[in-house]
Amino acid sequence: MTTPSPVVLTTAEKSLEAAKAFALSKNIGSEIFSDCIEGEAQEVGAVFGAMAKWISKKNTVLKKPVVLLSGGETTVTVKGNGRGGRNTEFLLSFANVANGANGIYAIAADTDGIDGSEDNAGATYSPETIRKGIDAGVDLASHLNANDAYSYFSVTGDLLVTGPTRTNVNDFRAILII
Repeated sequence: MTTPSPVVLTTAEKSLEAAKAFALSKNIGSEIFSDCIEGEAQEVGAVFGAMAKWISKKNTVLKKPVVLLSGGETTVTVKGNGRGGRNTEFLLSFANVANGANGIYAIAADTDGIDGSEDNAGATYSPETIRKGIDAGVDLASHLNANDAYSYFSVTGDLLVTGPTRTNVNDFRAILII
């Protein structure tokens, strides 16, 4: 008896194209940056946070509302003993730079439903995320330095828990600027 070969139903590029088409159907501009972004999650998250703040303030090249889409797999060089994965680490670094700016929302998740070794796929971010952390007495910078994004987003209630999806087309990131 032979084992059937896996069938590829989609790719990272196709998933981003589908997200773009959905956004456009809702009259939201959309730009795909890449389906193969790599690098340190904290560094990539900081860059995307800075871009989101710039677009939010200037509304020049990319007109609001707009969603920035990307995929690929970043990495985490573990220096602390916290919990989390590359998507929550990306998003915590993003949050650190976006810093509660109005009109910026984001999601970063692994499409297989597991970010690193935890039970979450990733996390979401809204302007309220920073306030919820402050209200709970949680220091974002300390959690970022300890590679403990999971604990931060657990306290703010922004973890995204889907359970295993039985599929994997890399990580998915969407940043909505309104």
